[in-house]
Amino acid sequence: MAAGILEILETATIAVSGFLIKKYVFLESDMEEKKQRIFYLVSFILIGIVFSVFGKDMANAAVLFLIGLNICFGRKKHRLSGLIQMMPFPGIINGLLVPILLVPPYLFAMQERETCIYQFLLYGVLCALLVLFYVRGKNWRSWFQENMQHRSLQKSEQYLLWVIGILMLFFSNHTAMQITLDDGNVRAADSIYGRGLSPFIGITSVSAFVMTITIIVLIMQGNKRAFYHERVSNMQSGMIRFMAEVVENRDDNTGGHIKRTAEYVEGIAKELKRRGAYNDILTDSYLRDMIVAAPLHDIGKIHIPDAVLNKPGRLTDEEYAVMKTHTTAGEELLTHAKAELGESGYLNTAVEMAAYHHEWWNGKGYPYGISGDEIPLCARIMAVADVFDALTSKRCYKDAMPLEKAYAIIREESGTHFDPAVVEAFFAAEKT
Repeated sequence: MAAGILEILETATIAVSGFLIKKYVFLESDMEEKKQRIFYLVSFILIGIVFSVFGKDMANAAVLFLIGLNICFGRKKHRLSGLIQMMPFPGIINGLLVPILLVPPYLFAMQERETCIYQFLLYGVLCALLVLFYVRGKNWRSWFQENMQHRSLQKSEQYLLWVIGILMLFFSNHTAMQITLDDGNVRAADSIYGRGLSPFIGITSVSAFVMTITIIVLIMQGNKRAFYHERVSNMQSGMIRFMAEVVENRDDNTGGHIKRTAEYVEGIAKELKRRGAYNDILTDSYLRDMIVAAPLHDIGKIHIPDAVLNKPGRLTDEEYAVMKTHTTAGEELLTHAKAELGESGYLNTAVEMAAYHHEWWNGKGYPYGISGDEIPLCARIMAVADVFDALTSKRCYKDAMPLEKAYAIIREESGTHFDPAVVEAFFAAEKT
């Protein structure tokens, strides 16, 4: 009877710990609350049925399958890979349970009755911890649900968990094979080592348990640090975007310009990536940085006098020379911001956009007169977006140009003003 109850408790512990690890360590999303509760209920009923018909081992296998299924249902994309994602779970769970369930009875040479009492006490402690987590951890769970539900593990974190899972599975299986019951006494299995296994099992079990706990804690702390880092970065970028909007509000000519150009940049960049152009440059992180940085391309206009910035007529040569300084002024502002706020991908991109978005493909632009691939890709993309929006927007000194005429100008200046590949991507993005 006691042995049967312990097997039930073991399966239940594996199920509960597996679902907790899925959510709080692997950061796999749940389904919507009502559906998730139904899934839990159905899962535990199915596990109970499998346990009663096929036994503990099949029930434990069913637990792992249901965890993988839950990962699939909780995802919005790459759902089928969720079944593969649960493969490290057996090792991680065993790395936690085997050292505390089997090793102490072996090391202290407990008899069968003492082992049962110890394991019942252990399950009681685990149950108490779970209840404590449920009752006292409400605020933490709410914080987690609100702030961590959209974050996923980095590739390095996933690989680390897979390695730990495989190592712990190997260790736990090896340890379980070496520890047996003989006439109620827990002992080492007969081998060439005999009782010499005692120090080995003791040291490796403690090491494995500590290693598993450490990795889990480090990843959870890493998740938390990543959240706060992302939050600070968003705050920084939000403040700088606010500065860009303040600059735009000074310019009576460019209402909505930064929003529209950011949308054009996003469309062009995604189309270039879809086409496989500039694969060595256009990584996912570079694309994200470009979209965030795009509103900052004209931030240097904060240094341009109102008399020049909002002049209703054509600028004189002297006034145009002043207007052109907004590129180097923006470069200096954002370089200073980068020095104050720390290294950041989007700020690096913002510096390049601000400085070079008026450079020409043939080298006849400003402020530096560079050409071709010397011009950063983000600035080449912004050049097309900036000119197109300027052509098609109404300004105090001109009406909006018809779309077909604006398109014709962009086509005509491909290879002179603009990167031809960027122009092709612009027109392809405009069609979609």
